[in-house]
Amino acid sequence: MRKLLLVLIPCGAAFAGSLDMSTLACKNLKINSATTLSDIQNNCVIKKQETAKGLYEVEFVNDATKKEVTCSFPSNDPKALLNSCK
Repeated sequence: MRKLLLVLIPCGAAFAGSLDMSTLACKNLKINSATTLSDIQNNCVIKKQETAKGLYEVEFVNDATKKEVTCSFPSNDPKALLNSCK
């Protein structure tokens, strides 16, 4: 159990450090770890969607900064939860 926790802590730190999540939004949607693929697809201006490196990646425009962002999900299931954004 302790080994599992040690593996999960660095992953969470990489998630938080890869992008300022407080400024990540589309329309009225504030994007966070509870965001699903369907939330992104229904609220964001999508540039590209593809499977890459075993993850489903969605590239879209962040309404708060007007910059392109790529978020990864474990699959293309609409209920899949956000893995990370960069």
